[in-house]
Amino acid sequence: MDGRTQRTHGRGAGKSRLTLFPLFGAISSPQLPASDSPVSPPPNPSPLSAPTADSSVSPPQTLHRSRLLSSAAAAMASSPCDIALKAALGGQLRLLKRMAKKVDLRRAKDDKGQTALHFAAAKGCLDSCKFLVEESGLDVDSATKTDVTPMFYAAFGGNVEVMRYLLDRGADPSTADDRGSVSLHNAAEEGHCEAVRLLLLKGVHVDPMDHRGTPLHLAVAKDHVEVVKVLLEHGANPNRVANHVFSPLMMAVCGKALKCMKLLIEAGADVNVHGYSGPTPLTEAVDDGLMDFVMILLEAGADANIPNQHGAVPIELAAARGQRELVEILFPKTKPIPSQPVWSVNGIMNTARSPRIKHQDASSVEQRIADLKSRGKEAFGKEDYITAMYFYGLVMDIDPLDATMFANRSLCWLRMREGDRALEDARQCIMMRPHWSKAWYREGKALSFMKTRS
Repeated sequence: MDGRTQRTHGRGAGKSRLTLFPLFGAISSPQLPASDSPVSPPPNPSPLSAPTADSSVSPPQTLHRSRLLSSAAAAMASSPCDIALKAALGGQLRLLKRMAKKVDLRRAKDDKGQTALHFAAAKGCLDSCKFLVEESGLDVDSATKTDVTPMFYAAFGGNVEVMRYLLDRGADPSTADDRGSVSLHNAAEEGHCEAVRLLLLKGVHVDPMDHRGTPLHLAVAKDHVEVVKVLLEHGANPNRVANHVFSPLMMAVCGKALKCMKLLIEAGADVNVHGYSGPTPLTEAVDDGLMDFVMILLEAGADANIPNQHGAVPIELAAARGQRELVEILFPKTKPIPSQPVWSVNGIMNTARSPRIKHQDASSVEQRIADLKSRGKEAFGKEDYITAMYFYGLVMDIDPLDATMFANRSLCWLRMREGDRALEDARQCIMMRPHWSKAWYREGKALSFMKTRS
């Protein structure tokens, strides 16, 4: 599914989501290629970039939605500090020990505040970590400028032995970075089941909330079934709502994580939970045409009479999509709708196909969305990115699941040279539409920009 997924904004409305792509291709930038065409998703980023003989120190890859490690450090002169950091990143213990005789490694940091221990933990070099802590005196909880600790990196890479060592030396596994993310978020998002178990065994709170959600939200979004099992076994709340919209169940639908959805329901997830914006897991599943998801949700007690944020109930969404089979499934579960002249499967399908009714029901909402997107596009064309983002935000208020708006806003942040914010919106887009190449393209552009800036 791509960002142009069919969306229904009003009763009986069947028009597709209005999108702004492609629209930015004509705008060039010396830092960014002008092309805005979708590309295939890149492979999952490695936790760190291996150094070459003549390269500068390259710290671990930037973690999801967090200002963690820059993807490459600024060019460094070959000072003892620089060589020490490079040795830690490359797992070169002998070289690291030689540099320790020339410089106090406790003072060796890059411009992000990352120490040799951060690099060694990310690399998974246990011997280097032991040397740095026990012989060089580095603090196991030394923090970067964004409050990231070595434990954070070890958890992201699933380096359990390093994690265990740091914990044994007194590291605090609950330390949060400047955006509220903790090590458990990283381990869960990356699918490191053993790392998740270790952190929970050490008493880490199972449901910390950051700007993206809880570890359960992140594991479900990535369809990490085993991690979801572990989190639920340890009491993770399957009903917490993040960003006013996303329950873990909604994340399962958006990410097409069927097994995770079943686990959540078995754990007591409320199939009718929804945020202030209106959509329920059922309305989202119907709107996306996910037959298996709809069947399971209905069997679990999902209410087919709860409308989405535009007032349309699931059966109207299905009819607007031309999904007769879904209409037949939903019909016995749906109360008669006064605006439907003939209450039958055929009657509902005929109403949805009526051009006049479709236009009348959809025009007001669709027109407002089209107008807002047009004004956003116009503002972008004038390089007025703040105004463009304002209009995109108004569209998000109407349809908080419109992934294209997050992609567009990501590009605005990029033009404003706000790499972190561009990356955050891109990854929000990925969480909502993980199979859409444009979302991955946006992430790649943000990461590339941040690498260039570092």
